[in-house]
Amino acid sequence: MSDPAQRIVFDEPIVRESVAEAVARRILDMVTSRALKPGDQLPPERDLAESLGVSRPSVREAIRGLSILGVVRSRQGGGAYISALDAESLLGPIRFFLTLEDVNIGELYDARSLIESDVARRAAVNMDDATLARLGAHLEAQKATLSDARAFRLSDFQFHEMIWGGSGNAFLQRIGESLNSLGLEFRKRASETSGVLEQSYEDHQRLYAALSARDPEAAAKAAELHMHNVYQSTIGQEDAS
Repeated sequence: MSDPAQRIVFDEPIVRESVAEAVARRILDMVTSRALKPGDQLPPERDLAESLGVSRPSVREAIRGLSILGVVRSRQGGGAYISALDAESLLGPIRFFLTLEDVNIGELYDARSLIESDVARRAAVNMDDATLARLGAHLEAQKATLSDARAFRLSDFQFHEMIWGGSGNAFLQRIGESLNSLGLEFRKRASETSGVLEQSYEDHQRLYAALSARDPEAAAKAAELHMHNVYQSTIGQEDAS
């Protein structure tokens, strides 16, 4: 016979949401259900408050929180809009966390190495000739950005973007984009160091040559070496700061 006085312990307590959190959750639900899409404008605060039966300050707080998460953007002239919902928009909070946790830099580049090498392996087989030709032209133009770290970072992202797309796997493309975006804050510092951009450009040339040869294993090794060099220059800059 069970003890009637036995204490029952639940795994988690019930957490009460604030009104603003409930409003934010409702907007997020509409985004995930595709009722709200990138670029859609949210109704004015007054209309949102009235339709949800809450106060305007609660709506304002919810939108402010969604802005910090990168889900909502305010535009000049007024109005709140759903963001592009891309990696750059949504990964800001995680990127900030990574800047506080040095140990995660190694884990980030370990993950990037695994993903980028497999992406390159697949792109060597799946990338069509037209995309490969555009990649070559882009790499040739990239030489002109070696003296401009900001321009090179943009060119670097576009270079890898074509390879992610060329892998033929939309999930790998999104993961590659996300991991690259997470590393941007670290790369901003490292890319200002002498010789770093030249090394990356040399790595890109090696990777492009393997893709042009349609050699999956050479492409994977080139991508892995590139990630190793990027990691080494990144932690080198961290150690020097």
